[in-house]
Amino acid sequence: MKKIISLVLTSALLALMLLSFASCSSDDKPTIGIIQFGSHGSLNNCYDGIMQGLEEMGITEEEYNIEYVNSNFDSSVSQSQANTFANKKAAVIIAIATPSAVAAATASDGAIPVVYCAVTDSSVMDNYENITGSSDIPDFDKQLEVVTAFMGKTDIKIGVLYSTEESSSPVQIANLKDAAQKYEGMEIIDSAVSDITTIDSKTNELIDRGVDCFVNLLDNTIVGKLETNILPITNEKNIPVFGSEIEQVKVGCAASASIDYIAVGKSAGTAAAKILGGASADDIPVAVITDPTVYYNSDVCKALGMTVPSDIAATDTKTLS
Repeated sequence: MKKIISLVLTSALLALMLLSFASCSSDDKPTIGIIQFGSHGSLNNCYDGIMQGLEEMGITEEEYNIEYVNSNFDSSVSQSQANTFANKKAAVIIAIATPSAVAAATASDGAIPVVYCAVTDSSVMDNYENITGSSDIPDFDKQLEVVTAFMGKTDIKIGVLYSTEESSSPVQIANLKDAAQKYEGMEIIDSAVSDITTIDSKTNELIDRGVDCFVNLLDNTIVGKLETNILPITNEKNIPVFGSEIEQVKVGCAASASIDYIAVGKSAGTAAAKILGGASADDIPVAVITDPTVYYNSDVCKALGMTVPSDIAATDTKTLS
């Protein structure tokens, strides 16, 4: 009986030791923290690109704990998540979109390298140390070329919604208005959204002000509510919305001069891998992705009575599905 008890206790002790060893082995692996500000097509593509970049550089989950969190478009959640990664002493924090990037840089305070992704106005990150990333710069000249071609005229009123939480949006609006100056009679009418619950009313407000169409910025809060809030209203009023990237066209925008967000993410993943390999974040140049490709949604154009222009090179998103 004593032998049986001894064997049981020995087996239990061995099991506990193995469990403890496995736990320590997992905890001993460096952590890669990934904070995504919210879920929509372009940010999801950024994440996919990041994982591709890490994988192509030989970074695997066998050697690293890759922890992913989503802030659901809440900056305070981003800050809490960033603080958690900082307290864990992550090997690197990868932050998708400006609010997450600012949160990560604040939490790390230069002690942990930060790689940002899809930060349109990268100057907002200039005051932080131990940081690099990838920036998505919209080509508004090309975007307005697409808008005027599909609208069939240049003297149009363009509605633009933007979130006060997106620090890059005022810069984008200024650049869009500069690009619009080359078109006689074109007017940009913008409206700020401080709370996502007012997006519906702000959309209707711009329609009441007589806009002929909408143009999206690279504004994650607005884009996150595009499919559920904005498009149902504009479609009912037969008003086209021009997206800022391909995924928005796939879900219902008429057309877009689109940046490749897989490429934006891949650049960030590659930079993170270089840091894990011993490079300094401050020595890695920020990658700027700006060259657009034009896409259109033939079903949306047909429903809105829009003719696809023959003089502009564009790809129907239907052929990509």
